Amino acid sequence: MRPSLFDRAYLALFREYPQLGPLALMTGASQLAFALLNIYALPIYLGDNLHLSGRALGLASATFLAVETVLKIPMGRLSDRYGRKLFIVLGPLLISLNPTLVASLPKRLWMLVFPLRAMDGVGAAALWPPLFAVVGDLTADRRRAAAMSVMNTVYVTAVGAGVALGAFVAHATHSDKTPFYVATGLLLGSALTAQLGLPRSRRPAENGPPAAPARSAPSTPSPPPAYPFPLILLMSLLMTLGVLTLASFLVLYLDQELHLSRLHTGLLLVCLGVPVLLFGLPLGHAADRWGKSRAVRISLVISAALMWAVPSCRSAPLFGAVGALLVLSHVLGTPAWLALVSELAPTRRRGGVMGTVATAEGLGAVLGPLVGGWLWDINHSHIFYGAAAFLTLAAVIALLTLRRDPRPAPG
Repeated sequence: MRPSLFDRAYLALFREYPQLGPLALMTGASQLAFALLNIYALPIYLGDNLHLSGRALGLASATFLAVETVLKIPMGRLSDRYGRKLFIVLGPLLISLNPTLVASLPKRLWMLVFPLRAMDGVGAAALWPPLFAVVGDLTADRRRAAAMSVMNTVYVTAVGAGVALGAFVAHATHSDKTPFYVATGLLLGSALTAQLGLPRSRRPAENGPPAAPARSAPSTPSPPPAYPFPLILLMSLLMTLGVLTLASFLVLYLDQELHLSRLHTGLLLVCLGVPVLLFGLPLGHAADRWGKSRAVRISLVISAALMWAVPSCRSAPLFGAVGALLVLSHVLGTPAWLALVSELAPTRRRGGVMGTVATAEGLGAVLGPLVGGWLWDINHSHIFYGAAAFLTLAAVIALLTLRRDPRPAPG
């Protein structure tokens, strides 16, 4: 009997790659914790409670992201040598107590947030490059965008859900410290899920079938050259800047410009997560069918156009509608981009390549909050214009250069 549309869109991929389930669970728990801490708890604590400037908020986020950026390449390469699981487990485990320590600091010692944020960067660097590399290790080229879409759908949903969870918890407990304790529990749960749910992996170079012996054969045309690596790094930088310029200030914008309560902020972000859950995986399948390069181009054009329009959305329903379309364009393009990049790297060097690309993303993540803080202090709406400018530049480059999918690199 022919499988149903629902089965083909949502279930078949998990039957083919059952390890995606545990990976998705621990990705969700980790990103819930990071989003709750980075986008909700710390901005509220430093901005509303301590009344610090946008520049101070940006610097706190940049400290975390700078350390993560510096360590992503070494962590990716170490995972190539020692296996992915070790890093996926230890990353969240080693920093699980940090949110509780931040919440326990006396207000006069708030500067100690910076070394704790630096430690958080170490844990994040140990987690993310090996995690996305292992998805590339596990999946075939024809299904890789869909598999990356699973991880990205969980990741993006967890961003909104983490902020919503922080808002609901703070509303229910009448305390802005409680979200920090929840983040500690989520990080511990992520490490436990990875330890129990992922098998002890061999080194990536050992995975997959052995290489066929060399033999004499008529010469065949060489594959088309891959995109220049500096282009990939520039695209990754701009795409990250397009998100991180505003991420640290979004909750404050909803509070100060749209005048939403903690409860209403949480409800709005839950609504933004619904289309991601419904359409994230089907959009990943669509990217595999259309071609990953085309999906990236479509995504960036839509995202840039919508981001220019956000500051004119002065009501919560209109802001939510435009935000939902923005999120959907993101979940179309980002998995396709990750899949495209992972296909360019030989399996035995995939962790290092993903770490290098993640470093470019990390540079954007470091600069984003600093640029966002500067724009926030000028005018709160300018954070969206800054993000729109970066996305527009990325869209122009994509339209000019990403004309077709490259052939995957050999083992």
